[in-house]
Amino acid sequence: MKKAMIISVGTGKSGKDIAGAICISIKQQHPDYVLFLKTKESDTKTMPYIRSDSILEGMRFGELNIPDPNDVEDISLRCQEAIRELVKSGYEPADIVADFTSGTKAMSAGLTIAAINNKVGTLIYITGERGKGGRVISGTERPIPIQPNKIIAESLVEEAIALFNKYQYDASLDSLGKAKGMLKSPSFLERVDFLERLCKVYRNWDRFNLAQGFKSLKELKKNKYLNTFHIKGVVEKNLQALCREKDNQFCEERIADLLENARRRGNIEKKFDDAVARLYRLCEYIAQFHLHKKGLYVFKDKEWDTSNVDLSTIPASLQEKYSKYKEDGKVKLPLYASYQLLSDLGEGVGKRFLDDKELSKKLLGLRNNSILAHGFNPISEKTYKDMLGHVEALIKSHDNFEGLSRKVRFPVLKT
Repeated sequence: MKKAMIISVGTGKSGKDIAGAICISIKQQHPDYVLFLKTKESDTKTMPYIRSDSILEGMRFGELNIPDPNDVEDISLRCQEAIRELVKSGYEPADIVADFTSGTKAMSAGLTIAAINNKVGTLIYITGERGKGGRVISGTERPIPIQPNKIIAESLVEEAIALFNKYQYDASLDSLGKAKGMLKSPSFLERVDFLERLCKVYRNWDRFNLAQGFKSLKELKKNKYLNTFHIKGVVEKNLQALCREKDNQFCEERIADLLENARRRGNIEKKFDDAVARLYRLCEYIAQFHLHKKGLYVFKDKEWDTSNVDLSTIPASLQEKYSKYKEDGKVKLPLYASYQLLSDLGEGVGKRFLDDKELSKKLLGLRNNSILAHGFNPISEKTYKDMLGHVEALIKSHDNFEGLSRKVRFPVLKT
């Protein structure tokens, strides 16, 4: 691997002292190419000592003039351009070293900013024992290496965690992918791998791919990082809920799950049309759940046919009322009729739905007028929140519904 070095050149007390420290730094790094950042003053006071040092014999080097040694922005831009030119000529950013020890404070700051922005592999600062005047004593110099890629990689992981906690799993995976390319530490990669797998679990679940979500989460249930991020208890509850949902077309966990999914769309992402579409589906599912519980659906080919109600299972006095929904040999109940039948059968959920005239009217109207159904009207935040309140009231009669909600609530990583 070819190695390049960029060094800011100051003046020091005599120029010779700074030149000596710079030459020691070059000797320690063994670069193939060195670029010196110099000012008009350091060009005449320090660079002659560097140019005459044996360390440069046979080594390729260049010099970049800094017109204003106190203009951080200009210095940073010039350094960034120099780094890009090095990359174009075949040096990998990870194989570039930036020594910001000498020069003005603005030169050090500009070089550091440019190095971090361009993912330079190593920053170096030369220190040592200091004598009178606070200058490093010749012969005591030692480099302090800093790996900006490590800092950036850790920052990307923190960003990924914040995105995970906002349920932005694709964006979180993107940040984790970038972090993996910047740091190859085994322990770091192990932690990133865990976070990637966790993101994929909840992305699958969020998209209703329950079987894959359960399978992947089960593989993580003994992972040490569950404790590191303080989510072991949440994951255990999630596994219980997923296990129930993947094996049961109709279960209370799915009711809670659909509600939480709608809340994520509306409360976090502010996608109110998506949220209301899910609330509509949830109202459908609640009716289906209770009709299934009463044994009213036709079971065929190992599947419950929710568009085929078996009228022979309801009282004869009700059969004629609902036979008008027969189509192509199947009794297909629309949403409102499903709740009517539940009410006629003495189910409280049916009566609650019919009694809440605002819910039934809004639900059908909004769904039909939404851009996601047949209309062109956007859903407002107020409308979403009103709908959410109505639906929550409809389902809170389920025993221990808060407990069910906790089982399907997605984890929040704590660091």
